[in-house]
Amino acid sequence: MGQKTTAQALREQLMAPRAIERVHAMHALELELEESRANPVADELEAFTARGIPYYAPEDPEYCEWVAKAVDYWERLHAQPEAHVPVPCMTAAKVRGGRARHHS
Repeated sequence: MGQKTTAQALREQLMAPRAIERVHAMHALELELEESRANPVADELEAFTARGIPYYAPEDPEYCEWVAKAVDYWERLHAQPEAHVPVPCMTAAKVRGGRARHHS
């Protein structure tokens, strides 16, 4: 995994029969976590990766659910932030109905 992994590649590696591929995939998740500390998903992903890789059973629904969750975290980390339209702030002059008044 010398380059950035995609969600599909991560899924394939987590489902791979060779343990080293699954370890590389988990390591990629951990590296993404380190690079994405400001992302709101980071704390959830940290707890997820701290539990490690479960027993490999690709036909087991629980293992498949774990893989799906890992891919979901990956996708959430890489999701484009929603366009944020700032809410206009009212200035004191607008609040008072025109120009600001100064009291002496």
